[in-house]
Amino acid sequence: THRRHWMRNALVAGQTALALVLLIGSGLLARSFWALRHVDPGYDTRDIFTFQIAPDRPQLHDGPTYAQFDQEFMDRLRALPGVTLVGLVENIPLDEGTRTERFVSDEPGSDPTSGTLLDLTWAAGDYFEAMGIPVLAGRTLTRLEQTSGSNRVALSQSAARKLWPGKDPIGRRIRFQRDTSFTWYTVTGVVKDVMQYGFRDTPQALVYFPLVGPTPDAWAESSPAYVMKTARAETIAPEVRALVREMAPEAPMYRIYTMAGLAARSMVNLSFTMLTLGIVSALALILGAVGLYGVLSYVVAERTREIGVRMALGAQARQVRSMVVVQGARVVGVGILIGIVVAVASTRALGSLLYGVQPMDLSTFTGMSASMVLVGLLASYLPARRASNVDPIESLRE
Repeated sequence: THRRHWMRNALVAGQTALALVLLIGSGLLARSFWALRHVDPGYDTRDIFTFQIAPDRPQLHDGPTYAQFDQEFMDRLRALPGVTLVGLVENIPLDEGTRTERFVSDEPGSDPTSGTLLDLTWAAGDYFEAMGIPVLAGRTLTRLEQTSGSNRVALSQSAARKLWPGKDPIGRRIRFQRDTSFTWYTVTGVVKDVMQYGFRDTPQALVYFPLVGPTPDAWAESSPAYVMKTARAETIAPEVRALVREMAPEAPMYRIYTMAGLAARSMVNLSFTMLTLGIVSALALILGAVGLYGVLSYVVAERTREIGVRMALGAQARQVRSMVVVQGARVVGVGILIGIVVAVASTRALGSLLYGVQPMDLSTFTGMSASMVLVGLLASYLPARRASNVDPIESLRE
């Protein structure tokens, strides 16, 4: 009788529940990984090599001298075989954060003591073209504007919306709220938002400044990140290192990356957790299926005489198969119900890793539950098929 097997059935139900919980977790992580792989960060990560140096010599002492070195160095980098575009930025996305300041716009009636909080960085050369950051309105800074202290800036679309919602920002002006000299900067263009810190974060509202400020000593970009667009991004480092030794022997290279590598690094926690949970859930699924198969096979072996008597009295093979499959389905069904309840409570712990999917995603719960049902039916069918092949004459003879 089935009462005799309640402990074994409880064990199989528990295995089924555990497998379902792990499957749902790995399914949620897989959907998050897929969403992150297809998110648009505002820039391209393919074929981009980036590095930093910090030249330190007496000739470099203010904004214009550092800007001249940067432009000459970028020209030499462009001359390397296979390099198509070269730019620089103070804070490379996915590796460094940006500064935050309050800005005041020239909007009539705006409060000069209540500025808008925006991030800022410095960019030059072919940075936007190399990174594939689209220009949405106006233009980016020319080479002369980048190095002459022209008081011109570019904005990201979020920054433009914050400063002048619903209005054209081209030609308008902004200034630092804390700047007592009231130096204004004219907007020349708007570029697409970029995800600075990671693919799961909201894009930054950024102001892009030129290399030279309103005065030579306003700022000096002494250690920017150079960005090179080249199909040789994975192999070009030795040639760049040789050029650095030639132009700035006192400045070793550091923060040497490809943007593809930075993108992979930004998802390493998710991918590692997804892989680990996927392996464990697959093992749990196999254990649950094998456990169910073993229990039902044992039950069929114990009930061989009974099944033979049933068939001798007229039971059809399909009726015997249904009897065994229903017994297995009942155990799996209990396990699935328990697994869903546990998964509802436990998947919230994955909230910090999930992206583009909710912890209570109905399609993931439904799909994984259906998978468990199919596995359970398959594990039940094999013993049921064996039971339906019992020879009633042999059973009666025993």
